[in-house]
Amino acid sequence: MTSTAYRLVPWTDVVEPHDDVKGGALDMGTYAVNLANVFRRAGGVPDVYARPDRFFARTYPTEGLTRLLTDVLTVLAGGAGDRILQLRTPFGGGKTHTLVALLHLVRNRQACLDARPDLSGLPDPGTVQVAVLSGEELDPLSPSDGSGTVTRTMWGELAAQLGRYDLVAEHDANGSAPGGETLRRVLGSGPVLVLLDEVLVYVEKAMAVTCGDSTLGRQVMLFVQALTEAAGSLPHAAMVYSLQASVGEAAGAEGLLAQLDHLVSRKDAKREPVTGAEVMRVVQTRLFEDLGPPAIRAEIAARYADLVERQLVAQADTDDARREAKTEARQLEQRIRDSYPLHPALLDLMYHRWGSLPSYQRTRGALQFLASVTHALLKAGDVSPLIGPGEVDLADPATRSAFFSQVGERERYTSVIDADILGDGSGAKAVDRRISADSPSLAKLKVGTRLATAVMLFSFGGQEGEDRGVLEIDLVAATLVPGVDRNVAVAALHDLREDALYLHHTGRRYRFEPTANLTKMVRDEAVKFSRDEVLDVVRAELGRALGGERGAKLWPATPADVPDGVPAFIFAYLHPDWSADKPPLKDFVEQARGGNRRYRNGIGLVLPDGQQFDRARAAARTQLATGSLVRRQSQLGLTKDQVAELEEKRHAASRDLATAAPRAYATAAVPVRSDLGASAFLIEEVSLRALLTNGLSLHERVREALRHRVFDRLTVAKLIELAGLGPQHSAVACSAVVDGFFSFFQFTKIASAEVVADAVRRAVMERTAAYATGIEFESGEIRIRDPRRVHLGTALDVEEIDLGGDAFLLTPELAATLRAPADQPQAVSAPAPPPIVEGSGRPDASTAPASDPAPGQPIHHVALRARLDGRGLFGLQRALSWLRDEHCDLDVEVTVRASAPSDGLDPVRLRNGVIEPLEEGGAEITQRELS
Repeated sequence: MTSTAYRLVPWTDVVEPHDDVKGGALDMGTYAVNLANVFRRAGGVPDVYARPDRFFARTYPTEGLTRLLTDVLTVLAGGAGDRILQLRTPFGGGKTHTLVALLHLVRNRQACLDARPDLSGLPDPGTVQVAVLSGEELDPLSPSDGSGTVTRTMWGELAAQLGRYDLVAEHDANGSAPGGETLRRVLGSGPVLVLLDEVLVYVEKAMAVTCGDSTLGRQVMLFVQALTEAAGSLPHAAMVYSLQASVGEAAGAEGLLAQLDHLVSRKDAKREPVTGAEVMRVVQTRLFEDLGPPAIRAEIAARYADLVERQLVAQADTDDARREAKTEARQLEQRIRDSYPLHPALLDLMYHRWGSLPSYQRTRGALQFLASVTHALLKAGDVSPLIGPGEVDLADPATRSAFFSQVGERERYTSVIDADILGDGSGAKAVDRRISADSPSLAKLKVGTRLATAVMLFSFGGQEGEDRGVLEIDLVAATLVPGVDRNVAVAALHDLREDALYLHHTGRRYRFEPTANLTKMVRDEAVKFSRDEVLDVVRAELGRALGGERGAKLWPATPADVPDGVPAFIFAYLHPDWSADKPPLKDFVEQARGGNRRYRNGIGLVLPDGQQFDRARAAARTQLATGSLVRRQSQLGLTKDQVAELEEKRHAASRDLATAAPRAYATAAVPVRSDLGASAFLIEEVSLRALLTNGLSLHERVREALRHRVFDRLTVAKLIELAGLGPQHSAVACSAVVDGFFSFFQFTKIASAEVVADAVRRAVMERTAAYATGIEFESGEIRIRDPRRVHLGTALDVEEIDLGGDAFLLTPELAATLRAPADQPQAVSAPAPPPIVEGSGRPDASTAPASDPAPGQPIHHVALRARLDGRGLFGLQRALSWLRDEHCDLDVEVTVRASAPSDGLDPVRLRNGVIEPLEEGGAEITQRELS
């Protein structure tokens, strides 16, 4: 499947570059015109500058240039206007190009207008004499004969070019600047145009030449001043001269620059031929002969604008922001139409960012760089709809050389480009391969290289220090193409942060620097830590997440490590490496230290999520690595900025760990009763994922997920029912009740014994049951040591209720019987104490005591005899269930002796309550009444 980015027509199929671009004429000389050579019609000048028709065909008439041409031709024709004009633009900003335009217009007007009919309205001054003085070409120490006359000074050259050398011959020989009157005679009365290029360069050179008590440089300053006054006083004369735009570009000659600057006092006389957005049109006209059908440009502009609009709208959180996003997108659409096939972002970063660099040449440098880019992409058969920051091919030698020339950082950044963008092992190539493997349709787009290249271009100029570089939102907008959405770009950027050695991401900005970004250093340090060291950090974080929660057991190595016999529901958080076969979940339910688990209904298992634990491990490794590097900062020679970056990475890793660790458990599991029998069970799993966003802690999520399975409250009715309290069991040991809840699956799962205590408290208050301590059994009688310890209808605190020892739950009737004056113990013969059950494994061994087998010897037959009171009934049921689960053949004989109340048992109720349930289970019943 081909990416949708290539459904748009590639610019290489639409645009026709000029011949020099197609042919690879990329030398700076192709774009840096020599005014003196054009004036002399010297050989070797490219046709694009030497021929007026070709020159104007590739010259975009900016507003500033058109105005300047109009003003100069107007005063040459005798009209009003500024006669002395200063070109004040940055280095490479079109000054010499403007002077060449004036030269061609006054020397061959018709050829210029044929190539550029839109300038046909310019004034026509007729025949104009022209003099060109180039500060770069003239040499104060070497006579010049370019005009056919040997001259030694700038004024001698001026007079010779105008055919009036004799007027200044003596001045030329002596190095003494002529006065204003002499210069007026030199200029003459007809239309005359004097063009001075790079005046400051000549003045600086002339300062080294002594002329009597003065210097030639000083005389040149006097000459230029007198020339401006002379030209300004003549009705058909004009003088245009160029200066650098700033002190920095004047190479330290600040004083000279200021003096030359003051030669023109009127602000309007200082002109800038190329400004702002006009640069893109200048470059576009110079590089491309034909831009193709407007409809194609319109379609491409609309598609790119839609891409950016979707990105901006997705990030907008208000209606105003969304409206602003739509407006910005439509503005981009128009700008793409105007700059096609160049992406406006590429031109913006060159003009606004690189333009602040001392090495950057605004027009000629931009032309050479973009010509190199265009030629390389054309040769490679680029299929992109636009040429943007991501399309620049830094692998092309000419492109890379032009780039370094403009940003002035060849030596320091060559290795950076090789290591992170061009090399086979570079971070950009690694991201390309990863994305191609996941999405083959994106392979041709080379998303990693595209983003890394754009970051490299954005790394120069603009802000200083930590503010250098490009914001993610701006970078994505500059590199989006149909087929690559914002999510893909952002994911690739984050991968680059991990893979690129010199890519820095600080203050939300991306930039390349010639110092390592610590990513590789952190990565190398991280692998030094052992698996156990990493897991210790993860465990510590989980310990903080659990916060000492009651009933939480973290990472038990075996089922024996999970507590048993504790009257509270235990949640075992299994180790990150746990899997269903080491050990199986049922082993945690069945096994405990020393044998079988007693409290099988009081255990829950929380299962690890491998993917989330991998995230937690990765964060823990980064935390350990960054901490180690910070501690060794002196040894490693780290800078303050690097230490700060490491600290930021460590804090980020800590945050990632704090997020990942509590999310590393995705499932809770509890044993539930099976229909196969009282002791059989199934493992029921409950997902925790739905609770991830609820703001709950890990343990709170587990408890919330199991709130319909593990209860914090028990109804009184359920307590009475499960305890079996009633006419047949008028007294039940509280400890047996607690054991029942935590041991048997038919009982409700409860969070802790306090749940039972609270239910007992409410039962006493409601007079549904009574609670007593100090209960004893002796000779078939229930005794209470102190009747005051029988509670019925009274208010008790949960803390007052003891569920162990001699604490019992009583029927209200039994409680009323036991309550008596507090000064004497009470004994009640009826109702009888709880049933006492005797049982044996086999009839022929009914009297054999239980004994331990020889160590290691298997047991094939066992006979047991047990004497139990009411408190042992739950244990008997559990023991018999275990034997059945071990697939033993059971032969159980039970003898029950029960003492009835004083009025005896109703035979019908005895049969319904005791005999029939046993007969239904297949028991043979022998009943006899004891005296």
